[in-house]
Amino acid sequence: MFSRNRYTVSLLIAATSAVATGAQAAERAHTPMVLTAYSNGAGGSNLLKGNYTDALAEIQHYKPNAMLPASAKATNLCVAYAVTKQLSAAKDACNAALKQAKYDRLTASRYASGATQENAYVAVAYSNRAVVHMLAKDEASAKADLERAKVLAPNAEFVSKNAIAVASKSRSTIAQLEVAPSR
Repeated sequence: MFSRNRYTVSLLIAATSAVATGAQAAERAHTPMVLTAYSNGAGGSNLLKGNYTDALAEIQHYKPNAMLPASAKATNLCVAYAVTKQLSAAKDACNAALKQAKYDRLTASRYASGATQENAYVAVAYSNRAVVHMLAKDEASAKADLERAKVLAPNAEFVSKNAIAVASKSRSTIAQLEVAPSR
């Protein structure tokens, strides 16, 4: 079975309007949105290094192979476009990543009982698309995608971080970008 090395890129989303009180407010104010990519996927090492233009070029010229599902390429493309603030292209890439991750899950379930790992890959696609929706100021779509991600991967840290960030902010802009440890 294929194993993907996942890492997350945290996007600290600065709220232009958020109301909370006490310690909860302080915790929520510092909860960044996270994008999750595959370090062993196309452009993964450049994404890790913060070389987003190089990552985009590498991903766009990458030829899929049997060792790495197409959803890994699409996911990394979604992340690269999102961090470079190309939101229209990011939405398209995130939609493609979701479609491909669902296909990968369907294919995997034919060969193995259950699709727990593949559910997590679909959750990554939903969670990344939720971040792009928030960057595009489409909170309703972001919440819907995060609910779907939570059903598929209820204990995933990237899902819970994004859910907290979405719940605490109504209008967002990128304030900071950092690499976060994998789960």
